[in-house]
Amino acid sequence: MRQKLFSELRTIYETTAEDPHTFRLSIKMKDLIDGDILRDVVNSTAGRYPYFLVRMVRECADIFFESNELPLPVINTGDRITLGTEETNYHLLAVCYWQNWLHVDCYHGLTDGGGLHPMIMTLLHMYISAYYGIELDTTGIRLPGSEVLEAEWNDPGAVILPPHRDGLTSKWSSPAFQIDESRVHLKPESIVTTIGISEKEFIPFSMSNDGSPATIVSLLLARSLDMVHPVEADPVVIAMCVNQRKALGAPLAHQSLVGDVRLVYNDKLKKIPFMHQATCFRGMVALQSDHEMVLDEIRDYQELMQELSATDSFEERHKICVRRMENLSRCVTATVSYIGKANMGAMENYLQEFDPLPSTALPSMHTPLTIEMVSMNGLIVLNFIQYFPEMEYFSLFVKQLRENNINYNVLRQEKALYPLMKMPED
Repeated sequence: MRQKLFSELRTIYETTAEDPHTFRLSIKMKDLIDGDILRDVVNSTAGRYPYFLVRMVRECADIFFESNELPLPVINTGDRITLGTEETNYHLLAVCYWQNWLHVDCYHGLTDGGGLHPMIMTLLHMYISAYYGIELDTTGIRLPGSEVLEAEWNDPGAVILPPHRDGLTSKWSSPAFQIDESRVHLKPESIVTTIGISEKEFIPFSMSNDGSPATIVSLLLARSLDMVHPVEADPVVIAMCVNQRKALGAPLAHQSLVGDVRLVYNDKLKKIPFMHQATCFRGMVALQSDHEMVLDEIRDYQELMQELSATDSFEERHKICVRRMENLSRCVTATVSYIGKANMGAMENYLQEFDPLPSTALPSMHTPLTIEMVSMNGLIVLNFIQYFPEMEYFSLFVKQLRENNINYNVLRQEKALYPLMKMPED
């Protein structure tokens, strides 16, 4: 099977050694992981998701996915691995484990967290059932052997769209305040500070301020950055990641379908009370994430694909995509991504923590600060990911939490171990 790609290409052609566009989803189990059971479960789970069992091949300027008959790798390590190499049987997806940590490593050109979630649900369901010898509710679980629906394969980004509707408000596309070398010491590796916040405290606080966890965290981050740089000419702009599947009417699509809304913390916003600031951020989210706005973003991708097809040079396609991402990053200061609730039902009784870690949401040397969040078992886990050693922004962020009577615990601070990515050669 050779799969012609569309939505995946924008990520593939912009991937570099510095920006591998990968992510690691880590799940802390309550008990040590049995590697033999895990291997059996991964083998049975993998067959249910054939669109993930691929290797990337390059022919001149063109990139394809081909079926990969080699086993999906299960590696006994907690360290960083490199996808697309012999180490991973040339897969773009791998399962690692170390003690009671289960890591699912993935290339963003293959899928995103929303696309991978069903496979993780299957994997955990099968593993927990086998490990503990119990029967779990199968509602919503794609069991091995069940039908692979056409809607899982179809790429909504490639569908011909209706014409652009007049009167749409475009996203913020002007220069934003940049965390650059004049302000911090940028490094090629990132530091991750992980904190835990009680959902029982943070959800009511968010709602009482007319916000959601993602918009409130975005606002707290914007305010923190503004405290250090209050008189900059360009405003702080937070890119908040959104899952485009709902707006595209394609909830089962497996491709990477992450867009963003841009939340602008400008001088006008600074002058109004916190709750009104949160209301404004929430309005920006609603305005930019509706059906027509998402379609407009897909139209931009489709125009990019047309531009790529006009050249048969891989190097030129790479330059086009990297240049595009660099231009986009100039409109953004930092990124916030909230996966939401893990929603794993009774399986959460056997899990301690769900910890998402992207290599970066935008090129790390241009947007070197990302907050990634997820909620499970009443705990919001927040990863503060920075490509610089200075801790001033983090200190001011948690100061904002304290000032709003939000308790938090620092769970750990460590060097990021998201996977690397080896791109194919012609």
